[in-house]
Amino acid sequence: MVKSKKKILIGIIIIQLLLFSNIIQANGDITVIASRVSKISEIKVDDNPRYLKPNHTLFSFDAEAEILNRDDENQTVSELGDFDPKVRIYASLVNKSIELIQKVSYSTAWTDFTYSPGITTEYEPVRLYINQSGLSHLPDGNYTLDRPINTASKYGAGEPAEVLLTFFQMISGIINITYTNFTVLTLPEETSAFSIQLTIIFLISIAILVVRRKRTKIYCK
Repeated sequence: MVKSKKKILIGIIIIQLLLFSNIIQANGDITVIASRVSKISEIKVDDNPRYLKPNHTLFSFDAEAEILNRDDENQTVSELGDFDPKVRIYASLVNKSIELIQKVSYSTAWTDFTYSPGITTEYEPVRLYINQSGLSHLPDGNYTLDRPINTASKYGAGEPAEVLLTFFQMISGIINITYTNFTVLTLPEETSAFSIQLTIIFLISIAILVVRRKRTKIYCK
């Protein structure tokens, strides 16, 4: 009986240690930096003569983007290639002969961005062309917005960021927007996770000893 209880206890300890290693691995998989488009303004026809193109309709809107730093210290993102604006838009249109072309500028220089713990908010003006003139609203279809981050590591080592997508559907000038929210996870310290595991093992061990003692007393009676 004693040997069987010892085997059970050893088995429980092994299981807990395996769970602990899985927690550490999961912690390593939590992405420190995440981004999302959190708000867009009304999308309007833009008649700025500086940007007009023949046989195209120009639209513009303002986008609010959020960068989440889940760590408790500043994180520096080193990106090779910087877009302006940083918010990008893509479309799958009902009329396949129509194309969306976003107006962007691009730099090939390395650029560093530092984000404080928590959420940093950015504001980006977005302009896009539709290769059809005289439009009063965006053509019917499904649109996707994101705020790409190429590299998310304070050492520029290439750790990927979590880039969340925002979707909207356009039907006859009516827009339906779906924003994706952050899963706000903090990076738990390994020592804290280890302490939790030790506590669980200790409590289970105590419970086994209590049950064993009670059974021994009953047997003696």
